[in-house]
Amino acid sequence: MLVWKKEFEFGIPAIDDQHKRLIEIGGSMFELVNDDTRDDYFDEIVAMLKELENYTVNHFRDEEALFDAVGYVGSMAHKFEHKIFVKKLETFMSDLDAVDSNQKETLLNLLNFIADWLVLHIVKTDREYVPLLLAAQK
Repeated sequence: MLVWKKEFEFGIPAIDDQHKRLIEIGGSMFELVNDDTRDDYFDEIVAMLKELENYTVNHFRDEEALFDAVGYVGSMAHKFEHKIFVKKLETFMSDLDAVDSNQKETLLNLLNFIADWLVLHIVKTDREYVPLLLAAQK
């Protein structure tokens, strides 16, 4: 479901590598959703949520610094999308009892959210600042 595709690549190694890692985390969630060998996934779900939250916070900081440095006019709206993403992850983390009692459902909801958001954000929203960054590299 979540695999790296050539269309996600920007030609900016720092950003491409971080996006690849985010896609890998989503891929791990997909594998966990399809693991029917056991009933308890709570520890893995929490670990993935924490990793995703930590990784995205760092990625967003790095990405924002790059596009702010080149005067990207969509900076404020882009940063707002980042904040919404982090808040959604915090929502999952804020009710771990619900996560524990509905593990598969939570995992599916999280996976759908991550897949939709990452693909749309990378392909559409992030693509908007790429020309500025590439021009600044020349």
